[in-house]
Amino acid sequence: MGPMDAQPPLVMSFATLDEAESALDWIGVDLTEGDGVFEGVLRPDDRAMLDEVVADPETPAPVRELALALLGLLAAVGAEAPQAWRVSFDI
Repeated sequence: MGPMDAQPPLVMSFATLDEAESALDWIGVDLTEGDGVFEGVLRPDDRAMLDEVVADPETPAPVRELALALLGLLAAVGAEAPQAWRVSFDI
């Protein structure tokens, strides 16, 4: 087994901080801001929230893409495991 990754997986990049923050606010995930990134941890119970964002016809395309990427992370780790994530933006 190799060494653990130092950073959570990057799920999406945005052109600006405002775009990234707006998309994450729309979804409603808890996050922390770093240097050019937002990071957080998804829990299995976040799946319903992400499904709602994807199903909502008012959801903008970039937000839907981000929600789908976050759902993909949850699917990759299984039903019970939390998953760290990272979204970058140009500064």
